[in-house]
Amino acid sequence: MRNPWNTRSIVPVLLVALAVAAPAHAGKLSWLDDVVRQVVRETETGGKTAVKGTGRLFVHEADEGLETLVKRSDDLARVARRADEPAEAALRTRFTRLIRHDPEMARTFAHLAPAEQRLVVEMGETAQRLARRYPGQAEPMIRALGTEGLSAVRVYGDDVAEVLVKEGSESVNVLRKSGRGGWSFYTGTVLTHKKKLAAAGVLALFLANPDQFVDTAGQATRYAVEQFARAGIQLAGAVGSGASKGLESALGQTLVSYGINSAMARKAGMIGAALVAILATLVILGIPVAWLFRPLTWPLRLVRRRAVRATP
Repeated sequence: MRNPWNTRSIVPVLLVALAVAAPAHAGKLSWLDDVVRQVVRETETGGKTAVKGTGRLFVHEADEGLETLVKRSDDLARVARRADEPAEAALRTRFTRLIRHDPEMARTFAHLAPAEQRLVVEMGETAQRLARRYPGQAEPMIRALGTEGLSAVRVYGDDVAEVLVKEGSESVNVLRKSGRGGWSFYTGTVLTHKKKLAAAGVLALFLANPDQFVDTAGQATRYAVEQFARAGIQLAGAVGSGASKGLESALGQTLVSYGINSAMARKAGMIGAALVAILATLVILGIPVAWLFRPLTWPLRLVRRRAVRATP
């Protein structure tokens, strides 16, 4: 019996069907990968023709389209108030400066949407800056950063790149939700006590919601003081009311652990802690501690002077 299906005619049809079914953004992302790699290689080799390497740079974004990456990049730019909409002619000029003598890439770039063109140019320019600042290390850094990390570097500067690479993609959330103020608190305070905060579960809370720990001025909130106190860390320079609440909470937990659960005991502990802090400040400043007790001892001094005068 003759086979009704013609194998030779089916194969091309299947190939066409697979090509149509494959997401179009996968090709765009692969092309963006090639663009960034070529920019890095040309920058590191002084403008010579780059040789294509193996392995993808943007592995984690394999299932996402350029339109999704554009939205994430714009969200970061809006937080930092650095969103811009350059003209298409300006984008073409900037792309030509990045990729020279490659008509095929230029044609692909011309068929992208304006927002996608802007993303490609921004990714390329940021990769170029990293290649100049970290020669020989740019590719592994970009692979660790991903497109969102590259967007953060573009918006907030090259100095955030090393921390993002070392701490992972979760740290991008600090910039996204709290901006530069939260980032300074993260690098200057959170990472200093990283092990203690991680053991107490506070580090995960901070990475998930950094805006609860830092206000718009970059100061630690009352919530931050309380959470850091759980890990046995007292925040310096925190808001007075928040610091006192956090200290009271920490003292309360300590007293409860010893079987003491009294409001009076907590207040007495707060007064004692405040007195110790004042004495420590006097010692640091070189002021005699006796000056602190002068208002309390003046009646005794007055009685002593009268007794001396009355003595023949």
